[in-house]
Amino acid sequence: MSPGGEPLELNESRNATEEAILDAARDALADTEYRRLTMDVIAKRAFVSRTALYFYFPNKRALVDRLILRAFLDMYEAAAPYLDGSGDPRAELRRGLARTVKVIDRDAHVLTLAAMLSGEEDRLPPQWAPYVVRFVEGATARIARDQTRGIAPSDIPPRLAAQALLAMVERHVTLELIQGGGDAHQSIRVLAELWWRAVYSKPADPLPA
Repeated sequence: MSPGGEPLELNESRNATEEAILDAARDALADTEYRRLTMDVIAKRAFVSRTALYFYFPNKRALVDRLILRAFLDMYEAAAPYLDGSGDPRAELRRGLARTVKVIDRDAHVLTLAAMLSGEEDRLPPQWAPYVVRFVEGATARIARDQTRGIAPSDIPPRLAAQALLAMVERHVTLELIQGGGDAHQSIRVLAELWWRAVYSKPADPLPA
């Protein structure tokens, strides 16, 4: 949310002071337990006054909520090579996924904290839903465009494909990379290839009777 309480849009310009506060909070959370972290510490690390800090964030929880929303915005922008692309989907998939995983790696401790604070193990808090929906809509639109271009078979509904494939990516990244510390390079290669084969590979011709 912006200081005025309006939802942030993907193309909204960012305020330098707010960004400095968020960066300081993200870095502080990497080496300080959430319950021990104070707004005063964040203000000092961001080199801003308490007045400036409380102008943007009324409390520590609001700051963390904004951190997770920024992570979603950054992940969507990172995925733009595929979501907004019109070239080779195989190459754009790998590039977009690699950039997205880089953001997730940067914010892994924030994402883990956010999940803990939400009290939900298998779903995100409702206020984050619009940011997740953007991923579904973006992937749906890309798959539909490529079906229209004739480079992807049209026998699978684009939205259903997008939902299933995004769920696969989210689950793997959460379990294997964030929690398991797996090989990000290998995961990116395999996930991108699985997505490409699912959407762009033509089904084999049926065997003759």
